[in-house]
Formats: sequence, structure tokens, C-alpha cells
Amino acid sequence: MGASNVERFGSLKTMYRKMTMTLFMACLITALLNLLFGFDTTSFAGVQSIPAFEREFGTPIGTHKSYALSASRASFISSSAFAGKFLGTLSAPFLIERIGHRYTIWILCIISFVGISIECSSHIVAQFVVGRIIVYYSVGLAENTSTTYQSDIVPAGARGAIVSSIQLFIQFGQIMASGINRRYSTSTKPSGWIIPVAVQACAPLVIVFGTFLIPNAPRWLISKDRKEDAVRSLERVRPKEDADAGHCRAEADAIQEAIDNRIEKGPWVDLFRGTNLRRTGIASCVFIFQQFTGQGFVSQYSPRFYATVGLSTYAFDYNIASAVVGWVGVLIGMFLVDALGRRTLLIWGGLLQTLFLFLVAGLGDKKNPTSSDAHGLVAGVILFNFFFTGTWAPIAYVIGSEIGTAALREKTMSFTSSINVVAAFIVAFCVPYLLNDIKANIGWVFGAVGILATLYAYFFVPETKNRSLEELDELFAARIPARKFKSTETSGAGRRVAELENLTATELSKAETDLVNMAPKGFA
Repeated sequence: MGASNVERFGSLKTMYRKMTMTLFMACLITALLNLLFGFDTTSFAGVQSIPAFEREFGTPIGTHKSYALSASRASFISSSAFAGKFLGTLSAPFLIERIGHRYTIWILCIISFVGISIECSSHIVAQFVVGRIIVYYSVGLAENTSTTYQSDIVPAGARGAIVSSIQLFIQFGQIMASGINRRYSTSTKPSGWIIPVAVQACAPLVIVFGTFLIPNAPRWLISKDRKEDAVRSLERVRPKEDADAGHCRAEADAIQEAIDNRIEKGPWVDLFRGTNLRRTGIASCVFIFQQFTGQGFVSQYSPRFYATVGLSTYAFDYNIASAVVGWVGVLIGMFLVDALGRRTLLIWGGLLQTLFLFLVAGLGDKKNPTSSDAHGLVAGVILFNFFFTGTWAPIAYVIGSEIGTAALREKTMSFTSSINVVAAFIVAFCVPYLLNDIKANIGWVFGAVGILATLYAYFFVPETKNRSLEELDELFAARIPARKFKSTETSGAGRRVAELENLTATELSKAETDLVNMAPKGFA
């Protein structure tokens, strides 16, 4: 297909017409999984500054019976949790490939309940850390399960927007956590830190029951040689006119044809063979840059950051404002990711994040800052978060979930998101020390990485918007350069899947009629 055809398949109007109630519920229930990560990261960012938590897990300072959480202890509690997320991301393919997304969701919800219970009953740092590690194990499973499920079941023209909702719900979790932390920010009672931690159990409670409403992913069913079940699954999530016209069966046929009937999953080593190495490398680098452009000090340490530059009085209020503005950024990004494309948003997002990181560093480094400088610094942090949450934050998950080939999709997402966890661990471990040593100059460090991220996106990240997953297999197999992905024509089963996913039954019928009418009379 040409570039014009690609655009025709991805109209916002078509996306709305393809959205059914079952598909909406399936996307909503799986998106709710991401509340776990958003809530926990921001919750702990504030909880560690609540007097009750400092009294429980901190060390005495001075002679006035006050307590504080040292930089080393805060770093240990925050960064060690990523060990659980790392294990969760790596184990996700074993569960998903064997028992499917629905049963994996039930398992991760139970694990989450266990971890939260351990956290809330803690009186020593070691027990609290164990609880966080268990919670983060479920978070690792959640990120992989929700994104791969959505990329499987959602039409190509809406895939970017729906998978991007991971960041929308992460942000929503952060807003909830910021508000609750603000409520208990001065509490000295144990409930002051236990309640903010315990509230996150609400999400898995809803998800456990909601999972009964969603169908299995059709490509997973085909990988299990359950094609008839895949057809029924597609008929549940596609418009009735598509099912009545036989397009759901045609879509299942095209998917199976596109993967050349190789329904078994490939081994881990295949991630680094042939064209799969390029795909693994792209997703890995995007995930690394997502972390190394500085989001960690905003999502996990912003109250501490404001304190280091003399703005501790309103630190929790600034955190809430940043979370709300970030949520707006995600909403805008969700509508733009399938309109402008992944690559375009990554390039502009990288540039604008760099701009505001440099602004934060420049204003924060002044020896005698004015109130205007302080307001500008806060605005710089908030605007950085706005552009991050609308571009690199969600798009990394979109690319990670869609770029792998059918036989390796879960493993591609698992491996590359585990790289993301390692990068997040490095940032979480280093930021407290960087804030203590260089304070606002941390903006220069992360801003420099932002420049590299922008250049990488321009030269190496292909445009995947509105392409079916099977079309991406064809483009990578042909070794198409990144900057030519958007304009390259495809043919065969992959293109047929894109048509069936993105066009309504009426539009498909009209297109087929037009092709017949355009054919030479001798061949009609």
C-alpha cells in the first residue's frame, strides 16, 4: 500500500466505528492494570517524606525527636523494588504463552494483594522492601500482559492510542497517589503511611472480577491452534456488520496466512538472530532513552528535588499539579500517536523535553534566585513532564508491544521492558545522590541524553502507525530503512489484515467494487 492508503486506513472516524462495547471493556480492564505502577511509584515518592513513615523507617536526627530517611535508605527502598519488576517482565512470556492473558491477569492480581499486605504490616525496612519487590513483580507482569493483549486485539488504526493508555492510567494512579499523599503529608500516626500504601489494592480487586468480561487474544488462540476460538473472539470485539459479513473469519485466515502457519513460539535466542536483532535493538533503545531522559526524578523524587532547591513548602502541591498536567499530556498524545505517528512524536518530544530540562538547570543554578525564577523552575519540571507523558512515556510501550514478530512478540516485549527496568533501576539508584550533589544541575545531565534520544528516533525508529502487525513482519523482512517505512507499499496477507482491521464492512465492500470496476474489461 502507498502512503495515501496507510492514511486512509487510520482515520479517527474509522477508529470510533470499530470500537465496540466488548472491545472497550477489554481495553479498559487491561489498562486498569497500569494503575498499580503509577500509584506505587508516586505513592512512595510522597510516602517517604511523610513524618509517620520517617518515624517508622528513618533514623533519629538532632535532639528534638525528629526522624529522617537518609539518601542511602531512600535509594535502597526505591531502587530494590525494580528487582521484582525485572523478574516479572522476564517471567511474563512463560505465563502468557502457556495460559494466556486472562489467567495471567488473575495470577498477578493475587501476587499484588500479597505484596501490599506485606508492605502495610511492616515495621522494619527489610519487610517493607520485600513487599515492594512482590508488588513490583506483579507490575512487571501487568505491563507486559496489558500491552501485548491490547496490541493483539485492537485494530491497527487504533493500536497506538489504546496501547498508549498505559501511560494514561499510570498518570491517573499518580494523581490518586499525589492527592492521598497530600492528605497525609503531615501525619505522625502509623495510618498516615499505611493508608496511602493500602489504597492501591483497589485496582486489582476491580480487575479480578472485570477479567471475566474480556475474551482471549485472537493471535494467542491461533498460536494454540484454536482458530475457531480466535474467530469467535474476533466476533465479540468487532462490529456486528463485520461478523455478519464473514470478515472476522477472513481476518483470522489472513493472520494465520501472514505468519505462514508457524504458530509455535520461538526461543529466546531468536531475539538476536536475523532481522529480529534490529527489532529488539529498536525497542530496547527506545525503552532506555525513556528512562535516561529524566522522568525518574520527576515521578519518584520530585518532592525531594523541590526541597533541595528551597521549594519544600509546596512540594506536594507541585507534585499534584505535575501529575494532572501529565495526564492531560497523555490524553493529547493518545490522539496524536495514530494521527502524526510514533516517530514524529518521539522526535518532537525529545526536543521539547531537552528544552525544559535545560531551563530547569539554568534557573536552579542561580545563586540568588527570585520568586519568578522559582516559579519558572517549577513550570519547567511540569512542562517537561507534560511532553514526556505525551510522547516517550507511552510510545515506548507501543513500540515494544508491536515491533516483535508473531513468534516472539511476548518475548520481545518482555526482554525490552526488562531493559527498561534496568535503566529505571540505575536512574532510581543514582538520582538521590545526584540531587544531593548537583541539585538542579541534574537537568544538564538528562537534557544531554534527551538530545541523543532525539537523534536516535530520527535515524533509527521506523514509523509503524496504522500498520497491521503482519505488515511490520513484511517490512522488516525486506530490510526497509527506518525513514522509508511510512511510504513503502506492502502486499499480501499483512495488507489484508490491515484492511480488515481498519475498514468497516461497507468500506471494504466499496473498495472491492471499485477494484473490479477499475480492472480492464478483458479481465473483469
